[in-house]
Amino acid sequence: MDSILYDVVTLYDCMQDPATLAWLSHLDLPLPGTAPPGRYPSPEEIRASLESIPGLKIYYFISKNAWEAGVVSRKDIIWANLAVKKYNGDPDLPHHFCFTAGWDEIITMVASHLITKCGPLVLLPDSGDLPQLIF
Repeated sequence: MDSILYDVVTLYDCMQDPATLAWLSHLDLPLPGTAPPGRYPSPEEIRASLESIPGLKIYYFISKNAWEAGVVSRKDIIWANLAVKKYNGDPDLPHHFCFTAGWDEIITMVASHLITKCGPLVLLPDSGDLPQLIF
């Protein structure tokens, strides 16, 4: 994984770190008073979530040390690439993940489906733009 477009963390993790919480508050992002603990999904949960979204074609690259999914809209030419970080070969173990490339529309759609399993997520852009809260 060479580059990261969006790193994905749980909102709960962000709210546990005083510096990150202060930064999010300073940006005037709407934060809930409390966030459910949340968790990171397993690759198998990511797969199930991706395959439940109508209108997408999913391409997987899975090896002993890598787990990636290319997500392509069948209606448009928009796409995204999701990568599991530090994949150890166990598809049922929760992992941190990121989006290495793609269109924001697909990225937020995928994240919106994952929150039903994992709780609120924060997309932290590598570009320095504002983070996006998905809850």
